[in-house]
Amino acid sequence: MARDTATHKDCLGSSKYETMGLEASYLAQGQGTRLLELERSLAYFKQLKLQESESIASGTYIILGDQVGKEVCLWMADDAGGLKIDYQHQTITIITPKSPLGKALLGKIIGDDLSIKIMGKEKYFEVLSLI
Repeated sequence: MARDTATHKDCLGSSKYETMGLEASYLAQGQGTRLLELERSLAYFKQLKLQESESIASGTYIILGDQVGKEVCLWMADDAGGLKIDYQHQTITIITPKSPLGKALLGKIIGDDLSIKIMGKEKYFEVLSLI
């Protein structure tokens, strides 16, 4: 629809202030780029096979405990960082090795502690479980 709007003859505008066609073309471009990103992510997750791991690497499901005893469930993946998934009454956040938390977790094993600054506050975690 954005592409059709961008190319429609009524949206070309007769002055530099009539920018509906230009704005629609930017929207169409952004939607096209997002579609390609989603297709790449879908292909990545379709080929991903979960395997048990001794240390945190790409594909590892991680359960962390924070300083107040709350559990945080994460899935280290190469794509779709920041996506939250609700599964069996549990929220799982996908992180990538490129993120600050992902970098800090790489190579950690069960029982390891780590501290990281998140949104200006120091947070402390312990690796409780790896799948």
